[in-house]
Amino acid sequence: MLSTRFTQHSLVTEAHKSIQPYLSEQSISIDATMGNGHDTLFLARRSLKVYAFDIQENAINATRTRLKKNSCSANVSLLLTGHETMSQHINSEEKADAILFNLGYLPHADTSIITQEKTTLTALDDALKLLSAKGILSIIAYPGHCGGQAELQAIIHWYQRLDSSHFAVSIIRSTHEKPDSPRLFTIQNSQ
Repeated sequence: MLSTRFTQHSLVTEAHKSIQPYLSEQSISIDATMGNGHDTLFLARRSLKVYAFDIQENAINATRTRLKKNSCSANVSLLLTGHETMSQHINSEEKADAILFNLGYLPHADTSIITQEKTTLTALDDALKLLSAKGILSIIAYPGHCGGQAELQAIIHWYQRLDSSHFAVSIIRSTHEKPDSPRLFTIQNSQ
């Protein structure tokens, strides 16, 4: 099943609103692209355990600082590795109730270091295997930067191949959308 809706809120706010009902004090969650740690902190406040991935030391440091400042670091594993390696770091018996991808590049850092289409697709496939029976996957894609349009198209092709009897896909777009505006996709396990 595919649905589309529009919002006046930021897509990060919409992603958080979409996944919050899926989280509990017993949840395992994954921040596939930790960036500056905003999503990691959101998940840490609502989960038993959080795995957070990024390839940049700056992201690890910013996230660690944010978590410590908010007294939320005890239940978080910060992993300096790409999201495409998540299945190597998370036991397949641990199923995640929420998995967030906020693609693109690390704000206020080297904008040539971006998420890559190939590794993102590998990570999305792994994420589906780690998703709990009642879980949700959230993806924010940014087509407005170099490489972003190709990554967005790859994500669209990826979700179009999903079995609609097992996964419900929603697309959330800005009411003020332009061709290079970000897009939010949520994939809910409906098994």
